[in-house]
Amino acid sequence: CAIPTRVGVHNILHVLGAVDTPLKAYPGETNDTEMHRGYAGPQLLHKDFNHSQLSAPIKGRVLWVNLREEPIVYVGDRPFVFRDLTRPYVNVELTGIESSKVELVERMLKVDILNEADQYDGQFMVHDEDKPGELVGIWETANDGTVKTIRDVYEDIAETENARVKFLRLPVTDEQSPELKDFDSLVTMLLPEIKDCCNGKDAEEGPLSMIFNCQMGRGRTTTGMVVCCLLIGQVNPEYYSALTEAHPTSKLYPADANRYANGDFSCIVQLRSLLSDGKSSKHNVDLILEACDRMQNLRTAVNVWKVQMESADTTEEARSRAHHHGVHYLQRYYNLIAFSSYLSEEYDTTTGKLNSTFVSWMEMRPELANIHDRAQLD
Repeated sequence: CAIPTRVGVHNILHVLGAVDTPLKAYPGETNDTEMHRGYAGPQLLHKDFNHSQLSAPIKGRVLWVNLREEPIVYVGDRPFVFRDLTRPYVNVELTGIESSKVELVERMLKVDILNEADQYDGQFMVHDEDKPGELVGIWETANDGTVKTIRDVYEDIAETENARVKFLRLPVTDEQSPELKDFDSLVTMLLPEIKDCCNGKDAEEGPLSMIFNCQMGRGRTTTGMVVCCLLIGQVNPEYYSALTEAHPTSKLYPADANRYANGDFSCIVQLRSLLSDGKSSKHNVDLILEACDRMQNLRTAVNVWKVQMESADTTEEARSRAHHHGVHYLQRYYNLIAFSSYLSEEYDTTTGKLNSTFVSWMEMRPELANIHDRAQLD
């Protein structure tokens, strides 16, 4: 998902059973009092979950992973990001920045906002769109109660409403593949939770829901979901059986589709030939991409950029942009397949741990990095 408002955070946690206080609504609006019935039963992580439990609001917990790289501060109910006023629609990229540094920047922004508000009778000016492409300034009340870092928001709701939520931050640059170390960070964050769920160790705490979000809930969010699902499939192989039944090969790779639509770009073919389980690793990634494609299917999105790049109707500027995005998408797809193979090779079913990090596994295979760096849309 995208970054929700503070009311939105509360309501999402309510629907997922992580907070017991009622749904909140804005003035003049109402909520569906039986929204809990729309909860997706977590059979993957909790095999004994019974849908009859949804006759009343469930009690569960949430692991919330924020993948947005840009510093975020809430002013009032809404989240705002730091932007260059001369380029307000362009993300401020901080590629490679650690989560602790992003959160430090957010705390400093909060202090700056409060200091500036002291000079303007407790008001701070934010910017928003009145109409698409039309930026306007808006004065908002700014004090300790209304100005919050994103971590403040989750810690406040955990403290004041006993919300059962764990907030994690992993900054990833928009429209790019996570760095190799980011895959390892996600493993550290997610694998223990997934193992406990699949082994029934957290039954008393209620079902676990995992939320991933970024700016629009498309690229980085979907990548986080795919990594999570690859870990679930490693711990619980039955997951792939269920996916194969839902997405048979004939539908996953239609007979009339060209090789690019099926993800068989030259670098992917080379990668598959070098991996001991290249074919199955790609197939597992493709199955999960299909299951997580509500916002974006990475494999087919690469081909969309290729088609746009090669179209005679595309301007040179658009052609350059399509090539740029297409290559980055392709490299992300490449890394996911390599990561899938890494999991199958390094996961120890006895200990439930990985024998090495993804970074070290890739370092032992420099040929994979070479192919990745030379990836093209061919």
